[in-house]
Amino acid sequence: MIPRDLRAHKAAPKHLKEIPTFKPQKRNKLPKPFKGLGGPRIESTGLLDVSTDHVVLMYWRNGPIFTDRSFYGYLLCRLANDNLGPIFEFHWHPSHKGIHCKMPCRTDSDYTNRLLPGAPELALKTQRNLDPKIHEDRLKLVIEFCGSCGISLPDPDANTQPLW
Repeated sequence: MIPRDLRAHKAAPKHLKEIPTFKPQKRNKLPKPFKGLGGPRIESTGLLDVSTDHVVLMYWRNGPIFTDRSFYGYLLCRLANDNLGPIFEFHWHPSHKGIHCKMPCRTDSDYTNRLLPGAPELALKTQRNLDPKIHEDRLKLVIEFCGSCGISLPDPDANTQPLW
């Protein structure tokens, strides 16, 4: 994918209708590449439509201590035959790297229904002490992910769940 295509995906109008709710995720309930995602430590939003062509998935992994926890966000585009193409992977690992992202920029690999192994990785400058187990910190991670992907959030003045 070339940078112009990625810019077009980011600039496309995308809107999250409400602040997502994270629920326990059972295995084999999501399509590829997330089919095996689940278990007692995983809470997910499930696939959420943000436009006619784009979906997001966010999940966090719990752990007994802060450094065992993590948060992930994925922006995917819908392809033919119910396939998904990854556009943006957002990762937060307190144990290493902090917040970073991957994009299929200037790669020749076919990432259809796959994550982005070997794709270029970028570090993002953000707060380093966010704990995905804490609801307010998880909301900050959702806001950071949506901002990075060009996804607008619900109006906090509307009759929706408050952002903060």
